[in-house]
Amino acid sequence: MAEYKNIKGFTVQTLSTDTIVSQFAGGAWASSNDLNTTRYRGIGTGTQTAGLIAGGYNTTANTEQYNGSSWTEVNDLNTGRDQGGNNVGTYTASLFMAGAATPWPNLKTDVEQWDGSSWTEITDVNTARRNTFGCGSTTAAIMAGGLTTTYAANTESWNGSSWTEVNDMNTARNYIASMGTSSTAGLASGGAGPSTLYAKVESWNGSSWTETTDLNTAAEGRGGSGSSTEGIVFSGYVPSPTAGVGITEHWNGSSWTEIADLSTARFAPGGQAGGTTAGAASAAWVAGGYTTTIIAATEEFTAPSDFVQQNIGQLYFNSTTNTFKETITDMAGATWASAPSLNTNTRYFCGGAGSTTASLICGGQNPVTNNTELFDGSSWTEVNEMNGSKAYHSVTGLQTAAMAVGGSPAPSFGTNNEQWDGTNWTESTESNDSTNDRAQCGITTAALFFGNSNNYTELWNGSAFTEGANMNNARGNQAGGGIQTLAIGANGYKAPFGSDEVELWDGSSWTETTESNTSRQSVRGAGTQTAFIMSMGNRPGGSPSLPGNTTSRYTEFWNGTSWTELNDMSTARYAGASSQGPASSSTSALYSGGYTGTAYSSASEEWTADVANKTITAS
Repeated sequence: MAEYKNIKGFTVQTLSTDTIVSQFAGGAWASSNDLNTTRYRGIGTGTQTAGLIAGGYNTTANTEQYNGSSWTEVNDLNTGRDQGGNNVGTYTASLFMAGAATPWPNLKTDVEQWDGSSWTEITDVNTARRNTFGCGSTTAAIMAGGLTTTYAANTESWNGSSWTEVNDMNTARNYIASMGTSSTAGLASGGAGPSTLYAKVESWNGSSWTETTDLNTAAEGRGGSGSSTEGIVFSGYVPSPTAGVGITEHWNGSSWTEIADLSTARFAPGGQAGGTTAGAASAAWVAGGYTTTIIAATEEFTAPSDFVQQNIGQLYFNSTTNTFKETITDMAGATWASAPSLNTNTRYFCGGAGSTTASLICGGQNPVTNNTELFDGSSWTEVNEMNGSKAYHSVTGLQTAAMAVGGSPAPSFGTNNEQWDGTNWTESTESNDSTNDRAQCGITTAALFFGNSNNYTELWNGSAFTEGANMNNARGNQAGGGIQTLAIGANGYKAPFGSDEVELWDGSSWTETTESNTSRQSVRGAGTQTAFIMSMGNRPGGSPSLPGNTTSRYTEFWNGTSWTELNDMSTARYAGASSQGPASSSTSALYSGGYTGTAYSSASEEWTADVANKTITAS
């Protein structure tokens, strides 16, 4: 009989709620009391317990104050109008800048200052406009963008007595979401330009605007709350599928994450919480707006100050749901989402390196090019070209240190090797074998190249190539991943059809392992030898013209022992580029370019697997 003292185990933490990724991931919107006057396109500022709203459509002069539970009408504006500059000041000290009045659109230069009880006209802005960005205080503010007779980019700075023109925004637009705590630290998000909705975001440092990470959703007429380093934007207008949206996005200073939606989808709300403190975003409010009509609805956003941080591998017991849970990477729930397109459309049999936020793509077919583009997470930029035009080449590494080996126009393939240092390409030591269509992995000082119609393997040590043990099955256009000493090669072209074969490299030899679910070639992959995704490709043969051949958007995940089919790409294609190298991941990947079977593609798609709390069940 076992003695209790000999039975060993570990303590499982008991929690009343599930763990969450961040404070804002646990945030939610809740309804509060309505405004007294329905409106949209007004201005708002203040906090969740001391808010101010003024103006709005149709050129109302009405002003209301919020105490955290109800709205009270106070003294009106001197000039009734809507679409003024937003988020400046506090509940007791605010500015209403410019805007539009009747007969609409009668653009105004008027500025009024609120002292907590009444509005006073002060110095006008230089340029009459509406729908502008704003941040700061009654003694130091900025106003930017908007709409005059055209979309504006100009910025004006207020010093408490006069307005001065300063540096323009990079993108002229209106209906901009405002965030910021001072006239020297603002964030302008989204908006609209000529027949365009923007996801663009620009940061203001007191003297100039800098483009930063885009929003996930392009929209105009969004509200904003918080500082330039921590905030949320919410609501907005998109033409489809509905006019108003409830989307809320959280900004952590470097990236945007979608969090809880508003209960009532709307755009151009009558007021929103201002960035009076860096923490204002965790206790924001929104009032009014437009759905299919003008509304008075008020909602409050609250993010918990106390929560349990989510960590991969965490095991806990949820006492509310009476379940054991484990926090794991949710590969089954991973999805593809559209990312910005390449600048160059002639991109298949191209190569890529880096990550989803720092990627490189180079070369490509039809016609063969030496073009190079870099991706910063929001846009592609053309940079210095390769020394030689090539396609069917092997690329691996980082955005700042990559290498492109072999390739060149068919049917003559070369041994050329070029090294990228983040700025320029430089000719380097040639490979031993004249190659094309080889898979690759590693970095510029320790890389592996393998496959093709031959089954050769070559290792690169930063200065020279060395022949390694051959693969067991010769295949070109494989999906490759891993590092120089632990790699995977999957699928590929094996005459006359695509292959489902998979091999693992242990640093000295190749071993056949479990086959994939679908045979195909011209596939691309990302990840390691034990956590790898493979997508795109065409099947079953080597040309779209072969009978029964189709392009593929299938994605398969390798967990080190078996393959599982996951969510498909949006656009079926083959021979594009994946981000290869040490930043390559099965949970975060970027695929770009390719050929659909009828057209060349410049499309990019991003693969993301979230962390999730999964219930543990007994079987």
